[in-house]
Order: sequence, then C-alpha cells, then structure tokens
Amino acid sequence: MQIELSKIQNLLDWIKTKIYLDTISSNSIKRVVRRKEVYKCNFGIGIGSEMQKERPCIIVQNNTRNSHSGNVIVVPISHTNKKISCIVPIETRKDVNDNIILDGYANVSNLMCISKARLGSYITTISKKEMKNIDMELFAILDLFGYYKQFERQLKDKELYISKLKNQLTEFKQITNTDCYENLRKKFLEKG
Repeated sequence: MQIELSKIQNLLDWIKTKIYLDTISSNSIKRVVRRKEVYKCNFGIGIGSEMQKERPCIIVQNNTRNSHSGNVIVVPISHTNKKISCIVPIETRKDVNDNIILDGYANVSNLMCISKARLGSYITTISKKEMKNIDMELFAILDLFGYYKQFERQLKDKELYISKLKNQLTEFKQITNTDCYENLRKKFLEKG
C-alpha cells in the first residue's frame, strides 16, 4: 500500500491546525452561538465519506446547551445532491452585493458534535421552515418517531381520562344540594 505524498502533507497540515484549535478550545465555552445559525466550520480531514474541509454548518443543538458547553451539535451543508432522503435543501442566500453566501443541502446523515473552536465566522440564520425540515429528518435518521408515537398514545390516554373526569364532575354538579344532603343522610343512617 502506497500513500501519496500530498495526502501525507495534508494530514500533517491538519495536525498543526488541530493543535491550534485545541489550544483555543478552552475559550470556546464562552462563544455564543444559537440554534438555526450558520457558521463556517473546519471539519478537517475525514475518513471515508465523513464530512471534511471548511464548509458551512447549521447549529441544531438547543440554545441552553449551546450556552453551557464548549461543544455544539451541527449539521454540515454540502453541495452534493445525492438522491437520498437525509438531505434538506437550503434556500440560497445572497449578500448586499448579490454574491451567494449560502446554498446547498443540509446533510443530516453527517450530524456531528464538534468543539466551538472549529467554528469560523457567522454566515446567516436559516428560516423556521428550514429548521423544521431538518428536525424532521433528524427524527427520521435517529429513529425518534417511535418515541413520539408512544408519547402521542400516552397523551391520548390522558385526554380520555380527563374527559371522563369532566363528565363525572358535570354529573356531580347536576345533583342539587338537597339531593346530595338526602343521599348523605341515607348513607349515614344505613351505616349507623
């Protein structure tokens, strides 16, 4: 097996970059990032089909976790439009000079937890609709729909129980105070 010299050089360059990113990572917990924001991200050199090089990524982690951690969960944006279900199209965005600043597809299959030290500059924020589409793909790829269906069944059971309690309360309210008093008196006399 022979390894190309250029690949070795790229790996050595990436090691230098990783060492630098590691030295600044202790300050990354202070960095404020928010869900739906898009940043440049240095994914480095991946193995196989892992995401690599610098590319945009979308913050998908919730804001509470974002504010208390040096790490963040992201979905990278790619221009590869493979006919697979785990990519979500991102609306093209342009700057004031009509230059494209963001386009492509959120590749949900490459969901990653990264150090905030990997994040570069802020690019833009995606829409609620785009985030909802990404969330739906995350649900599918992480197989969370089963949990959702379970919670949905539990909610329906609770709603049915509440409905029965409301009906019983309505029936109870329909009894007049006199009827209630007479029923209590009869029951007291039966026991006594």
